[in-house]
Amino acid sequence: MPFVCKICEKCPTSHSLTKYSETPDLLVYYTCPAIATNNETDGIIYHYNGMLSEINGKNWIWILDLKDFGMKQFLEIGNAIALVKLITKKYSNNLKKIIVVNQNSFTTIIYKIIKPFLTSEMQNIIYFSDKKESIINKNNFENNNVLHI
Repeated sequence: MPFVCKICEKCPTSHSLTKYSETPDLLVYYTCPAIATNNETDGIIYHYNGMLSEINGKNWIWILDLKDFGMKQFLEIGNAIALVKLITKKYSNNLKKIIVVNQNSFTTIIYKIIKPFLTSEMQNIIYFSDKKESIINKNNFENNNVLHI
Protein backbone atom coordinates (compact mmCIF):
# COMPACT_ATOMS: atom_id res chain seq x y z
CA MET A 1 0.00 0.00 0.00
CA PRO A 2 1.45 3.39 -0.97
CA PHE A 3 2.56 5.75 1.77
CA VAL A 4 0.16 8.58 2.56
CA CYS A 5 1.57 11.47 4.57
CA LYS A 6 -0.88 12.32 7.35
CA ILE A 7 0.32 15.94 7.32
CA CYS A 8 -0.23 16.25 3.56
CA GLU A 9 -3.69 14.67 3.89
CA LYS A 10 -4.71 17.71 5.92
CA CYS A 11 -2.79 20.23 3.80
CA PRO A 12 -1.61 18.88 0.41
CA THR A 13 0.98 21.64 -0.07
CA SER A 14 2.84 20.81 3.16
CA HIS A 15 5.68 18.81 1.58
CA SER A 16 6.99 18.56 -1.94
CA LEU A 17 8.60 15.13 -2.40
CA THR A 18 6.59 13.14 -4.95
CA LYS A 19 7.19 10.07 -7.06
CA TYR A 20 7.73 11.39 -10.57
CA SER A 21 8.00 8.12 -12.46
CA GLU A 22 8.52 4.40 -11.97
CA THR A 23 9.78 1.60 -14.16
CA PRO A 24 10.37 -2.00 -13.09
CA ASP A 25 13.93 -1.15 -12.03
CA LEU A 26 13.97 2.63 -11.40
CA LEU A 27 12.05 5.15 -9.31
CA VAL A 28 12.38 8.88 -9.85
CA TYR A 29 11.45 11.31 -7.08
CA TYR A 30 11.01 15.04 -7.50
CA THR A 31 11.08 17.80 -4.92
CA CYS A 32 10.89 21.58 -5.03
CA PRO A 33 11.45 22.95 -1.50
CA ALA A 34 10.12 26.42 -2.38
CA ILE A 35 6.60 25.08 -2.97
CA ALA A 36 6.37 23.29 0.38
CA THR A 37 4.35 25.22 2.95
CA ASN A 38 5.43 23.24 6.03
CA ASN A 39 9.04 23.77 7.08
CA GLU A 40 8.94 21.71 10.28
CA THR A 41 11.91 19.33 10.18
CA ASP A 42 10.15 16.41 11.89
CA GLY A 43 7.28 16.56 9.40
CA ILE A 44 9.62 16.76 6.43
CA ILE A 45 11.64 13.79 7.65
CA TYR A 46 8.40 11.84 8.28
CA HIS A 47 7.25 12.57 4.72
CA TYR A 48 10.58 11.69 3.05
CA ASN A 49 11.05 8.56 5.15
CA GLY A 50 7.54 7.37 4.28
CA MET A 51 7.87 8.12 0.58
CA LEU A 52 11.33 6.60 0.27
CA SER A 53 10.33 3.49 2.23
CA GLU A 54 8.56 2.43 -0.98
CA ILE A 55 11.89 2.00 -2.78
CA ASN A 56 12.13 -1.64 -1.68
CA GLY A 57 15.58 -2.26 -3.17
CA LYS A 58 14.95 -0.48 -6.48
CA ASN A 59 17.39 2.03 -7.92
CA TRP A 60 16.26 5.62 -7.62
CA ILE A 61 17.04 9.13 -8.77
CA TRP A 62 16.27 12.31 -6.88
CA ILE A 63 15.52 15.49 -8.80
CA LEU A 64 16.01 18.52 -6.58
CA ASP A 65 14.39 21.58 -8.15
CA LEU A 66 15.64 24.84 -6.66
CA LYS A 67 13.18 27.00 -8.57
CA ASP A 68 12.21 30.02 -6.44
CA PHE A 69 14.58 28.83 -3.69
CA GLY A 70 15.19 31.93 -1.61
CA MET A 71 16.31 33.26 1.74
CA LYS A 72 13.44 31.55 3.58
CA GLN A 73 14.54 28.09 2.42
CA PHE A 74 18.22 28.96 2.80
CA LEU A 75 17.68 29.79 6.48
CA GLU A 76 16.15 26.34 6.97
CA ILE A 77 19.53 24.66 6.39
CA GLY A 78 18.77 22.30 9.30
CA ASN A 79 16.15 20.66 7.09
CA ALA A 80 18.73 20.02 4.36
CA ILE A 81 21.18 18.55 6.86
CA ALA A 82 18.48 16.31 8.38
CA LEU A 83 17.51 15.08 4.89
CA VAL A 84 21.12 14.37 3.98
CA LYS A 85 21.52 12.34 7.17
CA LEU A 86 18.28 10.39 6.55
CA ILE A 87 19.12 9.58 2.96
CA THR A 88 22.76 8.74 3.70
CA LYS A 89 21.86 6.39 6.55
CA LYS A 90 18.78 4.68 5.09
CA TYR A 91 18.36 5.21 1.36
CA SER A 92 21.73 5.82 -0.29
CA ASN A 93 22.49 2.23 -1.31
CA ASN A 94 20.30 2.38 -4.39
CA LEU A 95 20.48 6.13 -5.02
CA LYS A 96 22.02 6.52 -8.48
CA LYS A 97 21.85 10.28 -9.02
CA ILE A 98 20.87 13.50 -7.35
CA ILE A 99 20.08 15.95 -10.11
CA VAL A 100 19.90 19.61 -9.14
CA VAL A 101 17.93 21.82 -11.51
CA ASN A 102 17.18 25.54 -11.52
CA GLN A 103 20.20 26.47 -9.42
CA ASN A 104 20.54 30.01 -8.16
CA SER A 105 22.94 32.07 -6.08
CA PHE A 106 22.25 29.97 -2.98
CA THR A 107 23.23 26.66 -4.61
CA THR A 108 27.00 26.99 -4.13
CA ILE A 109 26.62 28.19 -0.56
CA ILE A 110 24.22 25.39 0.37
CA TYR A 111 26.41 22.77 -1.23
CA LYS A 112 29.42 23.99 0.76
CA ILE A 113 27.38 23.78 3.97
CA ILE A 114 26.00 20.27 3.42
CA LYS A 115 29.09 18.77 1.72
CA PRO A 116 30.74 17.77 5.04
CA PHE A 117 27.65 15.67 5.79
CA LEU A 118 27.89 13.81 2.47
CA THR A 119 29.88 10.64 1.98
CA SER A 120 32.28 10.64 -0.95
CA GLU A 121 29.91 8.23 -2.70
CA MET A 122 27.07 10.73 -2.32
CA GLN A 123 29.25 13.58 -3.57
CA ASN A 124 30.05 11.57 -6.70
CA ILE A 125 26.41 11.20 -7.72
CA ILE A 126 25.41 14.88 -7.50
CA TYR A 127 24.85 16.50 -10.86
CA PHE A 128 23.80 20.01 -11.84
CA SER A 129 21.82 20.78 -14.97
CA ASP A 130 21.21 24.13 -16.59
CA LYS A 131 18.01 22.99 -18.26
CA LYS A 132 15.21 21.35 -16.34
CA GLU A 133 13.61 20.12 -19.54
CA SER A 134 16.63 17.99 -20.43
CA ILE A 135 16.56 16.35 -17.02
CA ILE A 136 12.84 15.76 -16.73
CA ASN A 137 12.91 13.92 -20.06
CA LYS A 138 12.77 10.33 -18.83
CA ASN A 139 15.14 9.16 -21.57
CA ASN A 140 17.96 11.12 -19.96
CA PHE A 141 17.80 9.62 -16.46
CA GLU A 142 20.24 6.83 -17.14
CA ASN A 143 22.43 8.92 -19.44
CA ASN A 144 24.89 11.49 -18.25
CA ASN A 145 23.14 14.39 -19.96
CA VAL A 146 23.88 16.51 -16.92
CA LEU A 147 26.90 18.33 -15.61
CA HIS A 148 28.83 16.52 -12.90
CA ILE A 149 30.42 18.68 -10.21
